[in-house]
Amino acid sequence: MNERRPNILIVVFDAARAENFSIYGYGRPTTPNLQRHAQQMAVYRQCISCAMWTMASTAGLFTGTYPSTHRLEVDGERLSRRFTTLAELLSSHNYATAKITGHVPYVSEFSGLDRGFAHNFEPPPNALRARWRALKRRRAQIHGQQRHEGVDLGLDLKAEADEAQRRSMRNRLRYWMTGFADAGAAACFDELRRFWNEQQDRPRFAYLHLQETHAEYRPPHRFRKKFLPAALRNRNLAEINQRPNPHDVGLVKMTQDEYDVLTALYDGCIAYLDEQVGRLLDDLSKRSDFDDTLVIVTADHGDCLGRHGILGHQFVCYDELIHIPWIVKWPREVGLTGPQDDLIQNVDLVPTVCGLLGVERPAACEGVDVLSEPREAAMSELLKPFGMSALRQGLHELAPQFNRGVLSVRSKSYKILTFTGDQADEAYNLEQDPRELHNLLPDPQNRANPALQRLQSLVSEWKPRWLDAYADVQSRLLGGGGGEISPEVEERLRALGYLD
Repeated sequence: MNERRPNILIVVFDAARAENFSIYGYGRPTTPNLQRHAQQMAVYRQCISCAMWTMASTAGLFTGTYPSTHRLEVDGERLSRRFTTLAELLSSHNYATAKITGHVPYVSEFSGLDRGFAHNFEPPPNALRARWRALKRRRAQIHGQQRHEGVDLGLDLKAEADEAQRRSMRNRLRYWMTGFADAGAAACFDELRRFWNEQQDRPRFAYLHLQETHAEYRPPHRFRKKFLPAALRNRNLAEINQRPNPHDVGLVKMTQDEYDVLTALYDGCIAYLDEQVGRLLDDLSKRSDFDDTLVIVTADHGDCLGRHGILGHQFVCYDELIHIPWIVKWPREVGLTGPQDDLIQNVDLVPTVCGLLGVERPAACEGVDVLSEPREAAMSELLKPFGMSALRQGLHELAPQFNRGVLSVRSKSYKILTFTGDQADEAYNLEQDPRELHNLLPDPQNRANPALQRLQSLVSEWKPRWLDAYADVQSRLLGGGGGEISPEVEERLRALGYLD
């Protein structure tokens, strides 16, 4: 191991796509604080997530493996013990380890992704929100009603659709009240500072996962209208649908103005977390050990915000879901700063850290050391179009077009999407068509493109393992796979719109 062992800090914005960060050229100033620190950071412009939802992506981040290898896809299942997590690896080398998260049940004991973390912190629920929910439960009990909470309302799609179109003063007041409290980020940053200051006798590894950028988008009041176009500032924000499932099956229709409002709220959430990260970097940069600290600001996946007809992060592997930020303050010995055009993935974290420390990478690891190994292509896998609850509710019957797995194989310039079933492949020139609107494959001349032919060869090599994993996941789902989900975790998953 290298004599100088760097402190390691990973900051994850949940569901934050790279294209909405101004440090990546976005037109709105969503990340001025990251830009303020950009002189000492490397900004990777081609980072691709291995998956388009939290549990599968984070398992890849922690183990350096793809979903078709780790197969952590089914609610209630836990990461196999045959995989060593980054926290376990660092703990074995005398690192003090901490997992500090908002209410992220998929990165917890629920999934086994807490392994190796000696210190775990999750902020208590917001007191005002807890009292409001307790009152609603009490009223429901008095009237003998079943009460569902959160984005998906227990996957009762009709109830979701009805709720999405209510314009009551109570809903307006409820949404307005959310502007006075975040989703736990402030408490998480305070806890990170405490951990960082207390653990000074050995190197530190902290994983910070923040929920403010996950729907529903409820930025603090000072960011709530910051990015709203002037023509939309009088809109009732509470009436804008933020529920993915009724939208994605066509029960709720939305206008472009409504998508624009959602995007402005999303941008406000990014700006709020950027403010918090900026303050943290200001604090850490004053420390004598900052030069030897590795800091990574990233996301687990992105969000569609209406792109390709989808709200949320499900069903597709277009770049709005898999192109993520990867902004790195390297230790002084690396000395790498400025824009970086290397193609990398979040599965590359573990081998890169192993390279920095001079230790052997875990046997199952599939990523590359981005400081010494090139990457030809990035693979992203969707293995679970619908989960157990969705299948019970018949969501797959209401949206049969999404009842398929998706594999994305992407170079810097081109991308091929292939699907289970009989859906035809798609291919895109990402330089000329970054929003993936014009499929190249219907034109025979494009199919003769050498770059696409090479990608197609890589698709053919990868496809058997992906198809095997897809069949395995579907078998476990249809066979009632998964473990018990506690009522507490179920409520947290439902409140995030994640119980699918």
